[in-house]
Amino acid sequence: MIKKLYITILFLFFINPVVSLNAQETLPELKPAVMIDDSVITLGDIFADMIENQDIVIGQAPEPGKKILISARHILKLTRAHNIRWRNSAGVKNVVVSRVSTVISYSELKPDLEAELKNLYHSSQNLDIRFYNRNGQIHLPNGFDAADMNIKNISLDKRSDKFSALIGAPTGSGGETLHTINGRIIRVTMIPSLARTLRSGDVITASDIKWISLPDSQVSRNMIRAQDKLIGMTPRTQIKEGIAIRLNEVNRPILVKRGALVKINFKTARISLSTIGKAIQKGGKGDVIQVKNNASQKIISAIILGPNQVEVYADASSLVLLN
Repeated sequence: MIKKLYITILFLFFINPVVSLNAQETLPELKPAVMIDDSVITLGDIFADMIENQDIVIGQAPEPGKKILISARHILKLTRAHNIRWRNSAGVKNVVVSRVSTVISYSELKPDLEAELKNLYHSSQNLDIRFYNRNGQIHLPNGFDAADMNIKNISLDKRSDKFSALIGAPTGSGGETLHTINGRIIRVTMIPSLARTLRSGDVITASDIKWISLPDSQVSRNMIRAQDKLIGMTPRTQIKEGIAIRLNEVNRPILVKRGALVKINFKTARISLSTIGKAIQKGGKGDVIQVKNNASQKIISAIILGPNQVEVYADASSLVLLN
């Protein structure tokens, strides 16, 4: 019984090694967990209310984004060597030390990797990268970003289009750690798409277009590949943003509806006339439709210039159609 009591007292002394004889004295308190932003761990990091000896180094900090455990036993040995008294009211056995970091996703490295791979292929063709670890990340010390990383080496198998890249990342203490990123190359074609969802009747402008990459194997003949095939057009039905658009999914905005009254213009080098007619067909700008001259009841062909405006291109002998 006496032996068990002695062991219990020793254990209590270990988890709370110093008990002040002066109740008014405030001693540093051991923290159960800390977050640091440095390459080393100091006493000031792991103790609350530590005024002196804050800069004494306990050991190396974990890598950015990682954590380590420091035992209370190790801390006790270090503080005894410096005659430092402290409290451990919570009975902490291990202090969890985590290091803050800047998270860099693999996708942020794509532009540099694609440029290097184009050099290896000796080609200006558009390439896209597919990482095997799609959610891959690299943790850097605070204050660093993707521009501080560098590509050490890239190995490429041109038959399978697979690659392996060795990336150097700063540690924050003058050194660097190496990371291996694996993936494959896909040849792509850039095609115009919508930057926002548009509906029938919305007129597509240059600001509505964004370019997306599509694997060559997925590009079909009826897909729109030039933006001038989209600008000025309107969706037949709703088209969502960021998808490939087919030729039959857009048409010209309807400027003249069937049955609408239209102004018919007739121009030659010496004559300019106009009259009112009725549209037999509907159409958009540039379409040639049939219209009836209300005065002569003649049906003529005219090209749509704008909303309810058409123009007849003919020689002077066609004037009879306007009378």
